[in-house]
Amino acid sequence: MKKKVCSALALLLLGVIFAASTAFAAKVATVDIPVKAELYATAPAPLNPDQCAQCHTSVFGALKNAGGRHRFDCQQCHKTIHAYNPKKGNYDEIMPKCASCHTEIHGPANKDCSACHNPHSPGKVAMTQRLSNTCATCHPAQKEELVKFPSKHSKVSCDKCHTSHGYIPSCFNCHKPHYKDQPIETCGKCHPVHQPKSIHYPSSEPAQTCGSCHGKIFEKWKKTPSKHAKVNCATCHHDKHGYVPQCTECHKAPHPKSILDRFPKCLGCHLDVHDLPSMK
Repeated sequence: MKKKVCSALALLLLGVIFAASTAFAAKVATVDIPVKAELYATAPAPLNPDQCAQCHTSVFGALKNAGGRHRFDCQQCHKTIHAYNPKKGNYDEIMPKCASCHTEIHGPANKDCSACHNPHSPGKVAMTQRLSNTCATCHPAQKEELVKFPSKHSKVSCDKCHTSHGYIPSCFNCHKPHYKDQPIETCGKCHPVHQPKSIHYPSSEPAQTCGSCHGKIFEKWKKTPSKHAKVNCATCHHDKHGYVPQCTECHKAPHPKSILDRFPKCLGCHLDVHDLPSMK
């Protein structure tokens, strides 16, 4: 009798355990999704830049607009992708290293490339304080000009004009044009930007450029009845600003020797070269 009771209890216990395990198993998954092993039968092809860009839109835009020579397949740099683990903190480990492709182009003291360069827009470099303090490392000729030919440009830091690396500013950002609608291209023809007081100009430079500073002389010259009114300022005051020509550069021997001996200085008679009397 005892054996029958024990057997019945054992069967009951097994039934309870089976029912419990069945109930537990039912809670593991709330949906029934068929297995499709064929999806994992072959390794997928690497992502192409178009596919990367679907998630990394800002990175793609930076490469498109200022990527320079970095505009190639993402996997050329990113050998391991989507492997960041915040628990491991392995960001530096999986990120590509500049030294894999680049030499120490700026010297051993400047190895932290990311301080100036964004790898996705290497063609666009912000003019940071650190960069503006080391311009002469790569641009020694410009620094030498600023020191050798002092001007107001020598007293301002490079980033005052060059607000980003490689940016060429307009002179009109700080300076007024010599005359209305003056083309910006004409500024550099006379004023080398790193030695602006060393003014040189071609003989074809318009007289109105000179007239912006020499207003009284310019107005007088425009109204003179002499042939000098047809001669551009730079033709006589050639090459260098402040150059005073000699009359004999154009007028070799306009008078007999006897007169020239008595009056060796032309301006003794021809009082104003900008307003000579008309010779009809």
